[in-house]
Order: sequence, then structure tokens, then C-alpha cells
Amino acid sequence: MSKDREFEYKKVQIESYLKSAFQKKFSRNSRISIRKRQKFMDEMTRKVSKKFGKEVLCLVDFTKQGFVGLVSPARKTSTDKGKLIHSFTHPQVFYTSHCVDRFSQRTNTEENCVVLLDKYMNDALLSYGECEGNLTCPPGVFAYEMESDRLIVKTFLNFELLSAEQIKKFYGPGMISTFPEEFLADEIDESDFIIGDEFTDLSKSTKN
Repeated sequence: MSKDREFEYKKVQIESYLKSAFQKKFSRNSRISIRKRQKFMDEMTRKVSKKFGKEVLCLVDFTKQGFVGLVSPARKTSTDKGKLIHSFTHPQVFYTSHCVDRFSQRTNTEENCVVLLDKYMNDALLSYGECEGNLTCPPGVFAYEMESDRLIVKTFLNFELLSAEQIKKFYGPGMISTFPEEFLADEIDESDFIIGDEFTDLSKSTKN
């Protein structure tokens, strides 16, 4: 089966599953409260992820006309690095299946992993060139490598896994805007470590 046919086949499977689940849950003329809608959307997002994979894009919503769903199974490519999963929004970005699994574990994300990966990648791509082989965003660091015109994201380290030395390396003066706000101290004497430029300023003020 060709990749496009496989893609469409899986999409039809998911759409049929959603339609069937909706019909079982609600009668055709029943009024659906906002609470029931939200519960159904959350439930379907989890179930689709468990049944069809965490890389599936599945958005469920309600309109005046009734239930609607947007489904887009991720496109995958088999390589010597294993299975690569195409980004939904960044044409040259590909995630390894290992990266998706680690990201899911380290962010406690059970559904639509690629959607959240893409969201973090919006910030991470701004750090391209700052630290070769790594991209930095507030929640953590992506390890990547370039292959031809593809940026292959190999894994994700959330902020809590980084050592003090790694934090200094990845979150230097040039990347201060990506530093998680909850880790910033209001006063210098409250901090566990100080970024280089600030330490220089502090030393000058102390001497004076």
C-alpha cells in the first residue's frame, strides 16, 4: 500500500471510530451540554491516541450543525534511524519515534504529541545556531542533527533533567528569553547560579 493510500486509510478508520463513538454516546435529537461536550472531546482525544498512536492529530469540536472532527494521522518515513514522523507545521522538521516517546513520558502528554512538539519547536527554532546539535525552549532542550535538508529531532530533555552545567551551556545570555519564568529569581542572592553578564555586573557593583 502506498504512503498516501495508507495515510487516507488510517484517516478513514479514525473518522469512522469517532462517528461511531458519537452515535453511541448521544442520540440524534438530544441536547448536549457544554460539560458533556468537553468530556466527550477529552475522552475521544485520549482514546484515539491509545488506539491509533500519540502522533495522530485529532481535534473534536461542536458547531450549530453538530459534532465535527479534524483528523490528520502523521506522515511517517522509514529510515536507518528508525521511523521519522513529519512535523505538522514545520516542513523540514522530523521527529524520531524515540523522541515522541520520550517527549510523551517527560511532559506527561498522552495525546497529540506532535501538536505539542510543534508548539515547543516554534520557540526552539529561534535558538538554531546558538548551540550546535541542540535547540532550546522554555520546557527543555531538543537534540537534533541535520541530514540533507531535514532537521531530525532525536530526543527531548525536559528542564528538570538538565544539570547546572547544561543549563549554563544552553541558557546563556543569548537565550535568556527562553528561560522558564518559574526558574527566574527576583533577587540575585536568591539564585542558584548567575548568567555570565549579570555576574560581571554584580562584581563591578560589589567593588564599588
